[in-house]
Amino acid sequence: MNDELVAWVRLTRTGISPERLLSLLHCFKSPMSIFEADEDALLSVEGITDVHLSKLLRAKSDEGALMDAQRLISIGGKLVTYFDEQYPPLLRQLSDAPIALYVIGELPSSDELCVAIVGTRRPSDYGRQVSYRLAYELASYGAVVVSGMAVGIDGAAHQGALDAGGKTIAVLGCGVDVAYPRAHAKLRERIIGSGAVLSEFPLGATPQPWHFPVRNRLISGMTMATIVVEAPHNSGALLTADWALEQGREVLVVPGPITNPNFKGNHQLIKEGAQVVESAEDVFAALGIPLEGVKASKVVVGYSEGVKAEVPTLPGLSQVELKILEVLSRGERHIDQIVRESGAPISEVSMALLQLEVKKLATRQRGGFYALSQPQEAKGAKYTKRG
Repeated sequence: MNDELVAWVRLTRTGISPERLLSLLHCFKSPMSIFEADEDALLSVEGITDVHLSKLLRAKSDEGALMDAQRLISIGGKLVTYFDEQYPPLLRQLSDAPIALYVIGELPSSDELCVAIVGTRRPSDYGRQVSYRLAYELASYGAVVVSGMAVGIDGAAHQGALDAGGKTIAVLGCGVDVAYPRAHAKLRERIIGSGAVLSEFPLGATPQPWHFPVRNRLISGMTMATIVVEAPHNSGALLTADWALEQGREVLVVPGPITNPNFKGNHQLIKEGAQVVESAEDVFAALGIPLEGVKASKVVVGYSEGVKAEVPTLPGLSQVELKILEVLSRGERHIDQIVRESGAPISEVSMALLQLEVKKLATRQRGGFYALSQPQEAKGAKYTKRG
């Protein structure tokens, strides 16, 4: 077993704050040097007290660190330290940056734009749809969507990015080896396949209420902008917005119905000067990033008698979505007809139709009828980072 890895794991398990650990690392350069230093040298570091010293001495003989290091490797994970090139560059700017991140998957490269999408665990249908659509659009432009993998707005954001064939990062409030929430077990595997799940908490750490405000600073800290989709008063998403403001990052807000209390936090942020966002283009504009190299390709989705429309092929379409597009290519259909002709359960058809609407591939008509969207230009673009 790599002694250096075990030393890093030991340091993450001390329970000492990131600020104090960073002070020690800047002074001694490595975890192994910290554990080899004498007590007087450790106490000479600004901010280090007898309490910290006691924790370091206990960590020096922490056998659990060896088991954690072995387990991390066995589950296909890795420890990305503060000094590694893979460490998120924006995160490194924080005074309380984690000394290391437990990661399963691949982190974004330093030239990839990361945008956070956050919101309530109990969203309205509107909020869920907007979260999915914004994530889908951002991922289509090549941005990396960052969220917390919670049920609700977070889950919709990860799903939208994945369905667009893009990358997404889940920042957890527990250890990366802990399956939480259980409802997102399959989503977790998809996220790992296209991006990563990460945490600053040691392996085995269970989700605790205080973990989530702490992890929220990482969601905002590793991104250029945080989009608040749906946030009631005192929502955790508002805490993420507060972190973003403190970190000097952009806060963007989705407007919602004034009659829905779930959007009270959104409207308060807007009153305080946050920018309104309705599309991915708004996000890039807020960041001062020009969209360049737009490539347009005709997608023929009309229908005329005896001529079958071309079914659009986009990354991330599910089998049910493809079946529905095949059915609609033969003309307008009622949802009951779509169920019969596609052979899919009505619950799956309803969800797939909603996603096709968000992706602007299908349009709902009156009386429960659906049709392929009218011919339009399919957009895709690259972004250029600000100097």
